[in-house]
Amino acid sequence: MSKATSSGAKPSFSGSSLLQTAVWRALNLLSMPALALLVALVLGAIVIWITSGSLLTVGEAYAGLVRGAFFKQRALSETLVATTPYILLSLALAVSFKTGLFNIGAEGQFYLGAICAAWVGQITTGLPAIIHLPLTLAAGALGGAIWAAIPGYLKAKTGAHEVISTMMMNYLAFRLTEYLISWPLKDPLATAIQTRSVSPEAELWTLASIPERLKDPLNALLVGIVIAILIAIIAREVFKSPRWRERLKSNVQRRIAYLGAGLIVGVVTFAALPPLTRLWWPFQDQYDRLHIGLFMALAAAVGVWWLLWKTTIGFELRTVGANPNAARYAGMNITRNIVVAMAVSGALAGLAGTVEVLGVSLCRCLPLFFSSGYGWDSIAIALVAKNSPFGILIASLLFGAMRNGADLMELLSGVSKYVISVIQALMLLFVAAPGIVRWLFRIKAERKAEDEGPVVRGWGGG
Repeated sequence: MSKATSSGAKPSFSGSSLLQTAVWRALNLLSMPALALLVALVLGAIVIWITSGSLLTVGEAYAGLVRGAFFKQRALSETLVATTPYILLSLALAVSFKTGLFNIGAEGQFYLGAICAAWVGQITTGLPAIIHLPLTLAAGALGGAIWAAIPGYLKAKTGAHEVISTMMMNYLAFRLTEYLISWPLKDPLATAIQTRSVSPEAELWTLASIPERLKDPLNALLVGIVIAILIAIIAREVFKSPRWRERLKSNVQRRIAYLGAGLIVGVVTFAALPPLTRLWWPFQDQYDRLHIGLFMALAAAVGVWWLLWKTTIGFELRTVGANPNAARYAGMNITRNIVVAMAVSGALAGLAGTVEVLGVSLCRCLPLFFSSGYGWDSIAIALVAKNSPFGILIASLLFGAMRNGADLMELLSGVSKYVISVIQALMLLFVAAPGIVRWLFRIKAERKAEDEGPVVRGWGGG
C-alpha cells in the first residue's frame, strides 16, 4: 500500500471520480478571489469607519447592501437583471483574453449591438416573434462582431495594438450612436431623445409574461425549437461516451438518437408547456423585470466553455494566446484566429447591448444615455474570475449584487454608494497581486505553469 501524500499536495480522491475532480478544480479556482473579496470587504469597512467615524455605520452599510441586493421586494430579480449583461460582457472579454488580446472596446461593442437591435427591432414590423426576436438578437450580435473584428484585423495585418484601436473604436461608437439616436432613428413623438420602440414581437419576454406569450402557438413553437436544439446538443455529447458507443455502434445511429431525443422533447414542450404555465407559474409579479435574457447568458457561458475547451477552434485560440510563435509553427492561421476571437468577443458584447434594449429599457428603445459602464466593470469581472466561464457567473452575480444593493446601502447608512467602486477596485487589486493575499493568510504559493504567464501578451507581443 502506498504511503499518503505529503502535506501541501492536492488531496487524492478515491477512484477516478470526475465530479470530485471538478469540485476540487472549482474550489481551487475560487479560493483566491474569495480571499481577495474578504480582504477588500475588510478594507472597505475600514474606509467606511474612517469616513463616517462610527463602527455602527459599517454594520448598517453592509446590512443595507445585502438587503438591497437580495431581501427587499424584487431585490433578487433586480440583481439578476444587473448580472445578465455582466455575464455576457465578461464572457466576451474572456474569449479575447484567452487569445492574448486585451479587448478594451467592450463598451463600444455594447453600444453598437444596442443600436443595431433598436434599428432592426423597429423597421421590421409585422413579423411573428419566432422570426423577429431571433432576427433582432442576431442583428445586435452581428453589429458587435463587426465592430470588434475591425481592430482584430488591424492587429493581425498591421500590428496595430488592440488596446489603442479598441479604445478609439469606443469613442467612435459613442458618437455614432448619439448621432443615430438624435437624428435618423429619433422618435419624433417622444419628449426625450430616444429611438422608436421596437416591435412587441421583438421584445425579450419577462418571466411573468411567459404564460401570456405562450398562448400564441408560434411563440410556443419557438420555445419548442430552442429546447429541441439544446436537448440535441446535450444528447450528442452524452452519446459520445464509451458506454453509449458500445450500444450505438455507428455514427448514423448516434445521430438518429440525439436528433430523435431533441425532437421528442421539443414536441412535448410545444404541446405541454403552454397549458402547464396557465395552470401554475411561479412568476406572477407583473412589475418584475427579470427576463429570459438571463437564460441566454447562462447558455452563453456553457457555449463559451464548450468553444474554448471542446473544439478545434477553441484549441487554436488558446494556443495563439499562449504562444503565437508555436501556433504559427504548428500551421495555425494567426490572422484568422485573431479576427475570429475578436468577432466572437464583439458578438457577445453586442448581445449584451441587445438584451438591455429588448429586455430592460422601460420604453423598449434606446435612449441617448443608457449604459452605466457595464463594459468597464466587466474587465474586472473577467480578471477576477480568471477568464473561467463558470467563475464569471459567480463574479458577475457578486458585482450585480453590489450594483443593485448600493442604493439601499446609501439610503440606510448615509455611506456613498460609490464606496462599492472602492471595494471592487480593491478586490481586483488583490486578485491581480495574489502574493499579497498569500502573505496575509500565510498561504504557500503553488507554482503552476499555466498560472505563471500574464492574462494577455504585453505591448511587444506578436
